[in-house]
Amino acid sequence: MFSGLVVTLVVLGAPVQVPEVTSAETVKQFMGGQVTVVGQLERVPLGKGNSNWAGTGLVLDDDTIIYLSYSAPPPGWEALIGARLRVEGTLRPSLSEHEQSLIAPHLREPGKPTKEARSLAKLMGNRVRISGIAQDAKGGAVLMIDKAPFYLEGLASWPAEVRGKAVAVGGKLVDKQHLPKASGPMEQRGETAFRDAKGMISQGAEATQNVIEAPTWRALKEPK
Repeated sequence: MFSGLVVTLVVLGAPVQVPEVTSAETVKQFMGGQVTVVGQLERVPLGKGNSNWAGTGLVLDDDTIIYLSYSAPPPGWEALIGARLRVEGTLRPSLSEHEQSLIAPHLREPGKPTKEARSLAKLMGNRVRISGIAQDAKGGAVLMIDKAPFYLEGLASWPAEVRGKAVAVGGKLVDKQHLPKASGPMEQRGETAFRDAKGMISQGAEATQNVIEAPTWRALKEPK
């Protein structure tokens, strides 16, 4: 009798596991329940008719948006725009039961956000959502993260209005040859640039590069 009581107390006291929502698939799986959403905080565009404005949402690695509000971020969250967060709340298809709202995933009554750090090197081959600074390089448009360039495949340059500013980018992260290989007698040294006999500088590269395939992007500032 005593041992059975102990077992019952242990079971009752066991912590409830809150499922993580990280993709569109898990959104469908856990809709209607208490969840932890793991995504990047961004200002996201909204529109109805000829009106366009900015809301706030958590954007998952597959670009799925979980809406938090139809306006500015929750109080105290402004400095977290562009950060990857873990936020617990209730996943619902609308913002409120009492107002007309977008039919899409929403996180109601969000808890305190927690920043989540992760190693991009361990995510090679996966689809990711990351943020950095938009810059142009000789090999095309790049996303600069901690002084490291991530090339956006198929994008030769950034639009002038976002160049040098913070942007969010989604796509498949791969490590592959993106820049043209170097050629010439110094190629065996693995150098990425050198002067030939005429003093010309090679712009080739021997190493592979961080590349984001099939990229999508959004400025982190409030859309106009």
